[in-house]
Amino acid sequence: MKSLLKKGSWGKRSCVMTIFLVLVMMFAVPVQAQDLGQKGLSGFYVGALVGYANGKYASDMSAEIDHEPDGGLFGIQVGWSHPVGPMILGIDGDIALTKIEGEDSITLMGFKSDVTHDVNYLSTIRARLGFMAGPVLIYGTGGLAMADLDNKLVVSYYGQHIGSDEKSSWHTGWTVGGGLEFPITPNLALGAEYLYVDMGKEEVTMNIGGYPVTDKGDLDLHTFRFGIKYRF
Repeated sequence: MKSLLKKGSWGKRSCVMTIFLVLVMMFAVPVQAQDLGQKGLSGFYVGALVGYANGKYASDMSAEIDHEPDGGLFGIQVGWSHPVGPMILGIDGDIALTKIEGEDSITLMGFKSDVTHDVNYLSTIRARLGFMAGPVLIYGTGGLAMADLDNKLVVSYYGQHIGSDEKSSWHTGWTVGGGLEFPITPNLALGAEYLYVDMGKEEVTMNIGGYPVTDKGDLDLHTFRFGIKYRF
């Protein structure tokens, strides 16, 4: 599945998907779907999502470890929503397989360190509050974010390999954002969403040539996601 999430091409694909989704919401939806309103956005749902993320990773190990990981994501989502007066309340949960990657190289007195940080999985659990603007739900959302991160360090001296290590670490932080959702049938809805994810600082210790090396990094991401939901 990861081979489907190739780095680089997803930025352009996300822009195309955004334009397509907006056009669908404006022109391609049957007129009767506009009468669904809150009824088409209430109840439990399951769905799929696809998107793109880019961000920033800064490490306490060195000021030179300051890169911008990016890549695609694909996952599943579940949730529930319910109208309360003019508002719609809900809770959303999702998990995505990602190809978000970033790397840096540091050279000092002949020593070269290649540092890589790859996000394998990204998950959120969020509350949601929105209101109907005609047939479209406009909402804000926020909650908990979790990420599985691969940390890799390779050290060489004038081209001679000294040591390497790779450790996986779970990062836990918070997320906030907003989005649009549009019912196209009594059971199906399309959506577009932006989430800012702040994973805070997490510490991981790797072993290089018998010596412990600690990397404490701060990961932030901007994610753009598009999805389809089926409500029961």
